[in-house]
Amino acid sequence: MSVSDEVHAELRRRLIAGHFDPGQKLKEEHIAADLGVSRTPVRAAIQRLVSEGLLEATPKRGAVVSEWRTTDTEEVFELRLLAEGQAAAWAARHITTEDTDRMDALNARIERAVDEKPKGYLDEVKAANLSFHMALYETCGSARLRMFGANLLEYPLVTGGFYIYSDVDARESIRQHTEIVNALRSGNPDWARSALTSHLCAAIERFRRYRRAERDGAKKGPPTQEVFIPADSR
Repeated sequence: MSVSDEVHAELRRRLIAGHFDPGQKLKEEHIAADLGVSRTPVRAAIQRLVSEGLLEATPKRGAVVSEWRTTDTEEVFELRLLAEGQAAAWAARHITTEDTDRMDALNARIERAVDEKPKGYLDEVKAANLSFHMALYETCGSARLRMFGANLLEYPLVTGGFYIYSDVDARESIRQHTEIVNALRSGNPDWARSALTSHLCAAIERFRRYRRAERDGAKKGPPTQEVFIPADSR
């Protein structure tokens, strides 16, 4: 990963984990000093986060944290449990072998990225994960549910979970994806719904765990995790 990618990933992790307060201003020079890098990669990372909706640009250099409360994230996850669970159940009745093979391929992309960690691998994981979950809506047989579900998947704090996952978390999520595909292949709507809802329940528990860790870390002082960038690449 490039220095800019490392900074982007670390800032995204902190934003998703609730390290910064909504409305808080992030200044390039402060972030650069905190991470031990120059302001150039910080500026590029902030621009990317603005485009993703996690930050809002300010007239002067820097940005402010978008207004997004923990309760907002939990609400979206609860809606996903209902909508995506229903999509999985209906998809089990309609899905084709070609569809499940594609979902398997997307999960394999995630696994390779997590194992090999090439440059920009977290963005690769996010894209493949989004396509995996969108496949449930695309194969559920309901245009209305597909439209509703696609809107839920647009929230960056909900679809960017891999940015706060440990390798153990990521591999467990990959295993759960495999179970979802197996359930879909079986044609069993109840199993498909159960596999999907278990997956999302695990995701929201990880989110809560990282939120608690960030709050505890803020009370103690330093952040719970830092990005490590070789000195010769800063």
